[in-house]
Amino acid sequence: MSRTASILFFVVVAAQMVGLVAFAGVREVAVTTGREITLQTAPVDPRSLFQGDYAILDYEIAALPEGLRDLPAGSEIFVELYECGDVWCAVWHDPVGPPSSDVFIRGVVNQRGRLDFGIGTYFVPEGTGHIIEHAEDVKVVVSLDEQGQAVIKDVLVDGAPFAPYGN
Repeated sequence: MSRTASILFFVVVAAQMVGLVAFAGVREVAVTTGREITLQTAPVDPRSLFQGDYAILDYEIAALPEGLRDLPAGSEIFVELYECGDVWCAVWHDPVGPPSSDVFIRGVVNQRGRLDFGIGTYFVPEGTGHIIEHAEDVKVVVSLDEQGQAVIKDVLVDGAPFAPYGN
């Protein structure tokens, strides 16, 4: 391999590594500095041969109100949230921009006409997905950054943090 090709190879590898570290760093900042809220969800438990067990989390706040159900897939929506009991609920949805409130989450309309917040998949140890699937109540603790991006911090299964092996 020529010297130029070797340098180019290492530059490409270094750029990919920097990208991965930056992505992880942004998520970590959101987890540590973001506003922590709890969302109600209804899980479905699929299995992927390539990815293992995971729970698909469908949030109550993902339902679009009547006036926005005709928005095309890919439309960005800002959902203002308010505390209602032990979870947070949607007070309004706006496709124009973020609300003046500090607590909002950013979503994108998916093909099913619901909002996707980027926190719809939660990977679990192999063989433990049925615990979430058969739970009576599943809530997700997320951290929201200032732009409304969410990161999962914890999953609460029937009121307790998900601990498939009793840790």
